[in-house]
Amino acid sequence: MTTTLSPRLDDELRTALGPARAARWELPREAYAPRLDLARDADGAAVAAVLSSRRGATAAVKIVDVWWRSEADAPAAAGLVDELVDRASANGDAAVKWEVPLGQELPDFARERGFAELHAPHPSAAGTLGSRGYVRWLRELPHTEAPYYAQTTMYTCGAVTGLLAAELAGAGGFAADAAPEPSVADRDLELAFWRRASNYPAIEPLGLGVVMRETLPPERRVEVHLDHDGPVLIEAYSGFERDFRAELQSESQRQAEAVGVPVVRERVAVAEIARRVAGSELALLLIDEAPMHGETGPHWVLAHAADEEVVVIEDPWISSELGESWVDTHELPIAHADLDRMVAWGEAGYRGVVFVDRA
Repeated sequence: MTTTLSPRLDDELRTALGPARAARWELPREAYAPRLDLARDADGAAVAAVLSSRRGATAAVKIVDVWWRSEADAPAAAGLVDELVDRASANGDAAVKWEVPLGQELPDFARERGFAELHAPHPSAAGTLGSRGYVRWLRELPHTEAPYYAQTTMYTCGAVTGLLAAELAGAGGFAADAAPEPSVADRDLELAFWRRASNYPAIEPLGLGVVMRETLPPERRVEVHLDHDGPVLIEAYSGFERDFRAELQSESQRQAEAVGVPVVRERVAVAEIARRVAGSELALLLIDEAPMHGETGPHWVLAHAADEEVVVIEDPWISSELGESWVDTHELPIAHADLDRMVAWGEAGYRGVVFVDRA
């Protein structure tokens, strides 16, 4: 076996893959730790290859594709997959994903190794189209698989997270059945939720809590945790641009009090988030994207499963131009220590979390 951490296809493998498949292998995945594992015969010719990638600060690796020269070489491909799974297990990962383009099939040896199909996402952004996903969990983490929808704008992560939480809480959400094409009604829903909760363009924790209260039935509890007394997510603004956003947040505070949404100002620990999510709650988390993407930016994700070591999230953002798909961002496990770094924003490192009861 040979390995390259920056996969550049040689002419032999590029020709074997064919133009369309080779183009997919050569997408610029450098931000997500691409790895190419090759098996060769006694003459040095490639007989099997596995391309994989992973987001930083997550506990999952994705198999992008597996190739083998002929049916006689399928065991070599299976051996490369076994080695990848062994590495993931030794690394402490919770899951190995497998992305399969529409028109291709998951090989029989993958099913024999415990890879199970993930539910299809609600079609929305480009990264939700054109592929199926499979997962092999490397730890016992029983839970109900969440629905998935990818945000269609740069600024609607909070709206999508809220709507996915509403769907899990049995209070509507996106279309019940995945269709082959993106739904205009779903996108209208995404934008309408954003308009209700927006601090222009970000959604801040109090505003999100208020709209979740309006969206969920009265018996579903909503609770906001924010260990910061002043307005948030406005550090880059000054003058009028800062003042009107701060005023909107004051109104969100007033509305939260009026509709009975508790606002807890003490910092909530990741262990407590995990405990509550492992029980009967969902957690909408305000994170800094830097640990996953290498670029700082505020972002909302939904935590819906957890144990004493990992929390499983739905991330509505897909870097599809860098080779990601919904398979990367759906059912995504993150270790507690990494989540502790993520759920903190700005120089103050404040933590915004909205807890809601699930169905």
